[in-house]
Amino acid sequence: MAKITAVNNDADLDAAVARVDELFKANPDILDAGPGNPEYEELNAIADLVFAYEDIHCPIPDPPPAAFIQYELERLGLTREALTSALGRPELVDAVLSRRQEVTPEMADALYELLDIDVRDLLPQPAASLPHP
Repeated sequence: MAKITAVNNDADLDAAVARVDELFKANPDILDAGPGNPEYEELNAIADLVFAYEDIHCPIPDPPPAAFIQYELERLGLTREALTSALGRPELVDAVLSRRQEVTPEMADALYELLDIDVRDLLPQPAASLPHP
């Protein structure tokens, strides 16, 4: 097993990803090896370091509420008419889906009832609660 080092910058990240590539090239079935296998353990340790670094330095923002709503409509086989019945007006549905209108707490409650989307995924988040890179 190679020496595992911290991932503190982009160069460390590149080296860690290169090592993961090496491990997979050497053993394409490494994930099947399971705990106790040195290469498997090394892969897991490096992956944890990479994920931790990327969570802090390369965060992926949550999709906008309109994307959550559209996805759930499609997944559940519902139409815009179902949204209209939940939100009250077709022009409001259009404004929300086109991102011209933010979701209000009242709308979030109605959308939760219709689509079972967590209210926190629909409402704007205060800037202070957003992660800082």
